Amino acid sequence: MELTTKYLERAIIFATEKHKGQIRKGNGRPYILHPLSVMQHLYNYKKSKNINILAMATVLHDCLEDTDTTIEEIAELFGYHVASIVIELTSDNDKIKEQGKAPYLLAKMLGMSSYALVIKLCDRLDNINDMVDMNENFRIKYIKETNFILNGLLDNNNGRFLSKTHLRLIKEIRKSIKKY
Repeated sequence: MELTTKYLERAIIFATEKHKGQIRKGNGRPYILHPLSVMQHLYNYKKSKNINILAMATVLHDCLEDTDTTIEEIAELFGYHVASIVIELTSDNDKIKEQGKAPYLLAKMLGMSSYALVIKLCDRLDNINDMVDMNENFRIKYIKETNFILNGLLDNNNGRFLSKTHLRLIKEIRKSIKKY
């Protein structure tokens, strides 16, 4: 356990360095606060013997999309398990353009591992909670997209198993949406 905690500290330092100078859209705060906040949601909702591995993936979840980080770097520094989860959490911009963002994200989330889905839902919850400073048009669009995704995840015909943790996060996201 001590070794994993040391790697988590390294992941936080790594992500902080990689996101250095980046600002969160809408609120102007340093970007690294977002992955750290998502990690806090993870700790609040997920109980697992692999929690520190999941926390590492959570802290690193935007590194491939938003920095010059490579998957090889993540695998070498933090292991293949962390790297595989980060890959699952990384969006393909070409597919988003081709399919549309909400349908792409729903399809991606339907095929994710249970661990990656927990992190993705924690990410979505943090994004919803962080929309206070966003303009109304963005909020309306993001909430519509989120409802599309959540409805698709909850559709009994999609074949996706949702754990109690997934369902609790979905419920919390819906509750947060009502603030707007």
